[in-house]
Amino acid sequence: MKKHRFLAAFTACTLLALSAFGSFTEAAAADSRTAALTTQSESYFNFHKDTQHWGQAKTFISAKDPFSYAVQYPVTNQAALDEQIIKTLKTKADAFENAYTKAAEEKAEERTPDKHTGTLIVGYDSYITKDNIASVSFLETRKIDGAYTEPASWSTYLFDTTTGKALTAKDIFRDSYREKASAYALDYFQKTYGKQLFGNYKAILAPESDVFSTFALTDNSVIFYLDKYEILPGDCGAIRLEIPREVFKGSFLTDPEEVIPPVVEEPAQPEEKPSETGRVIDPNKPMVALTYDDGPSPTATNAILDVLEKYNAVATFYDVGYRVAQYPDVVKREAALGCEVGSHSYDHKDFKKLSASQIQADVKQVNAAFAKAGVKPTSFRPPYGNTNATVQANVPLPIVTWSVDTLDWKTRNVDSIMKEVKGAGNLDSKVILMHGIYDTTAQATAKLVPMLQEQGYQLVTVSELIQYKHNETPKAGKLYGYSYFQ
Repeated sequence: MKKHRFLAAFTACTLLALSAFGSFTEAAAADSRTAALTTQSESYFNFHKDTQHWGQAKTFISAKDPFSYAVQYPVTNQAALDEQIIKTLKTKADAFENAYTKAAEEKAEERTPDKHTGTLIVGYDSYITKDNIASVSFLETRKIDGAYTEPASWSTYLFDTTTGKALTAKDIFRDSYREKASAYALDYFQKTYGKQLFGNYKAILAPESDVFSTFALTDNSVIFYLDKYEILPGDCGAIRLEIPREVFKGSFLTDPEEVIPPVVEEPAQPEEKPSETGRVIDPNKPMVALTYDDGPSPTATNAILDVLEKYNAVATFYDVGYRVAQYPDVVKREAALGCEVGSHSYDHKDFKKLSASQIQADVKQVNAAFAKAGVKPTSFRPPYGNTNATVQANVPLPIVTWSVDTLDWKTRNVDSIMKEVKGAGNLDSKVILMHGIYDTTAQATAKLVPMLQEQGYQLVTVSELIQYKHNETPKAGKLYGYSYFQ
């Protein structure tokens, strides 16, 4: 597949011809898709409108098949700095195209101007201090088929504008800045967001975290950046945490070095269990577990997650390893929203037909895919629900099937899916089987979740159902099947 015109533009771009981006945008304005993307990207660019204090904003917008771009970046008229900025954006474009070229090729026959296309949207913040340190913070969002395939993610770059040298934290801070940033951040987020915080946010805000390597400088503050879904629900968006410079007194290399008294460690206190999305589970009330096999899908799974996020609900996703490898950020979003993520094998082989060594090889392969995505599966659903003693002896996870089959894979019809669920009667303690790769399943989920909540059901994960309804911690190798979930 030929590289998109965006890459050619960036490769050919010189500091004397940066205005070509603007002229290209104007020339393409007549194209309806480009015009639509221009309108769509306005909200992204407006997010940065009041935080661009260095350089002149330039915009490149182009909607082509299969890759579209809406990119805003600063032009500083300093040759070395502008060249570094262009190279940075080209690297982002290369990574984006490499990530989605295979998917686009696989869908080439189905692709239309509005289907199976990818979009990269990049906006930026920029600052300049009185001692000539410039900061550029890019916020990148990738989309495909109109669905978010990656949370909005930040990357930051600092420069000494007098020398053109790129700077890192070691050029600006002593190591003590991390402890100060961490203490401030924990206090701020706990007081401001409380139970909205999810996951192991304390680890993400720990002094050694990469979060504190991503920052911008102003004359009055240090701004740290957290990605969407990193520690907060998606409606909180990508986060800027602005910490006053005085918090870091003694930690800048230009400050007199502090004499820090030794810290007397207090006995460790038991860490409280995160409340995920702030849900409270009442074991005395009805509960049901929605489960989705065969994903992740950048379109259908993300649409399902949109519904769950809207209604502060969770589900369990049994993902196959090869798709985890293709769409790791969808899996990250599943986990970030407090959902349970399980394994559904690497490529959906019938485990009853495999030997012990073949099962072990599959487990190793699928675990590697999940590890690369930064998510650990908590249970295993065998393909087709098929299991036996060999499977149970060689899969080091609880083995879970279901008790209500929606047949969504067969009917691909919203009304039929709803009919199967309604026909199952009392759903308390039941596990409902669906598949996270069908648009019709996502559409049915949009009806099913509010309906179940209105009927008084708590939507829980499979592990929560086992814990609260059966007073049991799921055990590796044990089968939790149809009769269990009655």
